[in-house]
Amino acid sequence: MTAFFLIIVITMLVLFALYAKRSKSDFPESLIMQHSPIKIGHRGASGYCPENTMASYKKAIELGADFLEVDIHLSKDDVLVVHHDPTLDRTTNGKGNLRDYTAAELKELDAGSWYHSRYKNERIPLLREVLENFGSEVGILIELKHPSAYPGIEEKLAEELGKFQECSTSKNKIMVHSFDMESMKRFHQLMPDIQVGVLIKRRINDQKLKEIAEFASFLNPKQTILSTKLQMRIQKHGMKVFTWTVNNKKQIHMFKMMQVDGIISDFPDYFLD
Repeated sequence: MTAFFLIIVITMLVLFALYAKRSKSDFPESLIMQHSPIKIGHRGASGYCPENTMASYKKAIELGADFLEVDIHLSKDDVLVVHHDPTLDRTTNGKGNLRDYTAAELKELDAGSWYHSRYKNERIPLLREVLENFGSEVGILIELKHPSAYPGIEEKLAEELGKFQECSTSKNKIMVHSFDMESMKRFHQLMPDIQVGVLIKRRINDQKLKEIAEFASFLNPKQTILSTKLQMRIQKHGMKVFTWTVNNKKQIHMFKMMQVDGIISDFPDYFLD
């Protein structure tokens, strides 16, 4: 009995020693990593393809994105088009303001060659095209760019999404966000069933958080200002926490451990590590 007891004691001591070598954070991290934030492809997979193009969206889906983040403006003839900048010079062979062109004129522009010659046939997509081509595969996170420059853009978006929902059997979600809080208030009143959020890149006080929480489902702080403290303040007001634009694997890992609800990245495949 004595020898058997000694064997048991020695075994327990060995196991304890092995366990003690583990990092103190191993156990809680293993629990935290069970949480999986929404993987949001920033302008598609813009780390690999020209941003906000069909090629970029296809690549993002291939790399495992849950949502595509798309930016929208209004053309001269009031068509919702997908493009980031208010001007055309950076990512197309066009010049000047996007809103000075009709949708048909915008569709003639080359939106891929600036990135690489193999993308020379890429065009500026219409929002309708993005919804029709990808809305059944992934969620779509729509950002209204400079909505104050396009009076009535919220109504146009509500109309477009209403048409899409009527003819779609997809259960993938649509979300809408903007830096413009008033624009999101207006859109929420038009389509209360669609989750809206507000983007921020500066500190925010509790009074403003309270105002946003009255209509928004999520807040989307820039990664450089997102801390555990801010996350807790946002969650205290009943909103989810997203962050943008995270293109470093270690930072993605850190935000996953923080259990944020969504991470926007140019590299959707970085979530796999």
